[in-house]
Amino acid sequence: MKLSENRIIKLKKLIHSEKTITVERISKTFGISEITARRDLLRLKKEGFIIKVHGGAVLREFGRLEPEPVFENRLNQFKEEKIKIAKKASEKIENGNVIIIESGSTCFYLIDFLMDKENLKIVTCGIPTANELIRLARIKKDFEINVSGGLVNPNSQVYTGPHTVSFFNEINADICFIAALGVSVKKGISTATYYDANVSRKIIDISKKVILLCDSSKFNKYSYVNIAPLEKIDELITDDKISKEDIKKFSNIKTKLTIV
Repeated sequence: MKLSENRIIKLKKLIHSEKTITVERISKTFGISEITARRDLLRLKKEGFIIKVHGGAVLREFGRLEPEPVFENRLNQFKEEKIKIAKKASEKIENGNVIIIESGSTCFYLIDFLMDKENLKIVTCGIPTANELIRLARIKKDFEINVSGGLVNPNSQVYTGPHTVSFFNEINADICFIAALGVSVKKGISTATYYDANVSRKIIDISKKVILLCDSSKFNKYSYVNIAPLEKIDELITDDKISKEDIKKFSNIKTKLTIV
């Protein structure tokens, strides 16, 4: 029997026993690189033995309710484009602003470009976004961080629901940076649930300026629930992979299209 096949058998026994496992644990247990460990997990995923999660895996029969987190997946999709979009978006922020950073992955990267800003009040409903903002606030003592709370969506890692909407009803923002799962000139922007859509609508309503951060892969796609028409968006920042056809469509609406 090949060494790799023997390792797979032992790995299956280990996962079946412990139900969950990390890439680091596999690497140390079997004396292999993390790259090889991930390759082994990919093979077990294809066999239907496990569900891959961030940093490791869960035994499938144990983890049917624990799919791979959506937010972490999105962070790594079109990462270069999202960072460029976020950097451009940071230029719209002035010292002393009250800003809302929603919960999308592109919005998350905006935090990396706030270090040179002063006296910001920042509001969010995104859980990873809140955690990152708290770390930033330890350095930037002049930042005030507000987090909505509400029902937790464990996949997208965002607060939603009536409590969240009520929280944002008390806020007056200079700028909000929002995200969407689908963008269409005809349908506007859309998302996966009514709860998410209601929160986004409220954020749009309470903000003087609305900026949508969206990589070009989202264009001409619809998600389940419409949030708002594009006329509600002041500016859309996207990457240079947007098609000429889509650029032409935007010439007929008032939303400013910024390409980076």
